[in-house]
Amino acid sequence: MTNQIMPIAVVALILLISGFTGLYIAGKLQRNKKIFFFTGLLAGPVGLIFAIIFVKLPERYIGNFVTFAVFILLSLVFSQTTLLSGLEWGSIDFRFYWRDPSQKSEKIQEGVRLNKKNPKAREEIIIAGIDENTFREFDSKGISWPYPWKYHSIFTKYVASGKPQSILFDIMFIDHKDGEKELASSIKNAGNVFLDYPFENNEVDVNYTDIDERMELLNRVRFPVDPSDNSTEFVKGVTPPLPELIKASKGIGFANVEPGRDGINRTVPLIIKYKGWYYPNIDLVIIMDYYGISPDDIEIKIGKYIKLKNLPAEKMAKPNREREIKIPIDSDGFMDVNFIGGFGSFNHIPYYYFVNDGNLEGNDSLKDKIVMVAIYAVTGVATDEKKSPYGPTFGIEHHANAINTILSQDFLYKLTDLQNMLIMLAIAILLGIFIPRMSIVSSLVTTLIFLIAYTVGSHMLFKHFSIITAMATPVIQTVLTYTLIVSYRVVNEQQEKKYIRQTFSKFVSASVVDELLKDPSKVKLGGEKKILTVLFSDIRGFTSISEQLTPEELVEHLNIYLQAMTDIVIDTEGTLDKYIGDAIMAFWGAPIELENHALKSCQAALRMMDKMAEINNVWEHEKKPVLDIGIGINTGDMVVGCMGSSSRMDYTLMGDNVNLGSRLEGTNKVYRTNIIISDFTYQYVKDHVIVRELDLIRVKGKALPVKIYELIGMKD
Repeated sequence: MTNQIMPIAVVALILLISGFTGLYIAGKLQRNKKIFFFTGLLAGPVGLIFAIIFVKLPERYIGNFVTFAVFILLSLVFSQTTLLSGLEWGSIDFRFYWRDPSQKSEKIQEGVRLNKKNPKAREEIIIAGIDENTFREFDSKGISWPYPWKYHSIFTKYVASGKPQSILFDIMFIDHKDGEKELASSIKNAGNVFLDYPFENNEVDVNYTDIDERMELLNRVRFPVDPSDNSTEFVKGVTPPLPELIKASKGIGFANVEPGRDGINRTVPLIIKYKGWYYPNIDLVIIMDYYGISPDDIEIKIGKYIKLKNLPAEKMAKPNREREIKIPIDSDGFMDVNFIGGFGSFNHIPYYYFVNDGNLEGNDSLKDKIVMVAIYAVTGVATDEKKSPYGPTFGIEHHANAINTILSQDFLYKLTDLQNMLIMLAIAILLGIFIPRMSIVSSLVTTLIFLIAYTVGSHMLFKHFSIITAMATPVIQTVLTYTLIVSYRVVNEQQEKKYIRQTFSKFVSASVVDELLKDPSKVKLGGEKKILTVLFSDIRGFTSISEQLTPEELVEHLNIYLQAMTDIVIDTEGTLDKYIGDAIMAFWGAPIELENHALKSCQAALRMMDKMAEINNVWEHEKKPVLDIGIGINTGDMVVGCMGSSSRMDYTLMGDNVNLGSRLEGTNKVYRTNIIISDFTYQYVKDHVIVRELDLIRVKGKALPVKIYELIGMKD
């Protein structure tokens, strides 16, 4: 009994201290006074009661009450403090990444990954990003950021000719600049342009001479405050866009994306209370325009929902009889954003493509689309990157995810604290029934199975029903309960101490091994033998060409060629092995299995020749040297895998058939051809290609001569 009293006394003392602390804080603070009083009043007596019960109860019941004590303690910490908030947020981020397979890219080789298309991205959303390519394009013309507004005007005219649903400029048009009238005219003529603006957490210290007019125009786009809303305003100032641009636009909304306490954006404010009114987020304004509804069709119940009414059923992702959408919001008007992925999840077209004096008549690529214009680069400008559950993404992608959430009607629903506490109570009951009655090994296995089941179950609720349950706290509850019960046995069951110590030792070792297995840097060396197709491509007369160009020009020349050829390899599902000077080595059939790998390589070779002709045509007009390439293709057994040393390795091919492909490339010079394939490849593709038989040749490493063919084209 003495062995029991010491640890129990410590626990009781901690609970008593927390109880008196809660009572003291309750006396000092007026806000949340009831919460602190409840916490203090409950924690102290609970500590005393459990101390008495532990001492007097038979040993077989101690585990049950430890389980219940952990439940009480963690329930209080979970519901009345923010100590576990960071872990819960992290568990939500984990579920986001686990749910979305489109964000799992496959590593093909060092520096090369294969990304999958995100199936959750709405086709209506297109980001016209001011990206790296746009900066390079404008820089080449001597145009630096911020771009003159005349280019935004040209952009607006061109995009508007494609008849999109809306055009959103996530660019702050706050200060008067040259081209303002021209831009206002383009915006007005387009009739579907939306602008955003920032709310400030502090008073705006810039004295705009036309601020009264701006505010008058801004106040036309606001909603009455819910009478039950007693929250305080967290913004202090606002800077609307220029008056002429507001008048010309179809609508405006604020663009604020507020991060959580850990700096990660998981929510977006759909409304902000300012001077006794609700002002709408630009995302909500865009949604209203998409459905063709007015402010009269909006109902706001703070802490519950924003209801969109009288919606066209044909535009709803999940039509209902009421033709309504309820967007769940918290007490500050924030909506949980159901992110679909990280950077690049939405359709993206570089901004400079649209800076064009022509029009898009007859081209429906932008018809009924939501075109969003914003910074989409990390170099050349102050970046607009913000943290998301998937890591750094651009601000416009946060807006795109918010719009995507509403259009898809795929809202996140967080369980209330009471609902989560009921789950924790159920866990406590199950643990209290089974863990104390099992051996240490059996209870460990059971606990691990339960943890896996609960984690997977929480994930499945999130994935299929968009329901967010508490995950980290129940896991901590389970681990802590198990640890306390086992620790109690260690203290009070001396005869099993050695056995328990050995069990924990094995458990820790298993955990370390599991972490090592998860570490991608521990990839083993080795390969496997497979039937693959390899392609070698080389530039003829490269030395003489290099003598005609400066080193800088040569690098630029070569990069254009290599980029074009590489794009074709990737587009035909091939794997780029390496660049060997000006030569290219690629293969098909690994790591992704391809039944028609030989045909894919032949298609790639023919496309390379077509692309080379296209590039040469441009270079001829630019008075630059043209290139002539030779390509060799072979199919056969090859060894593929990670090869090298433990410190440096490559995913590559080895074998005689690889060498044959390389020699066929060089054989083009003898027969004055461009593409030579071996008979081994020909047997796989003969029903699909047009070839010319060249010869029988003997190559090093082959006992028998090899028949070779010139690849001319495809039969289809």
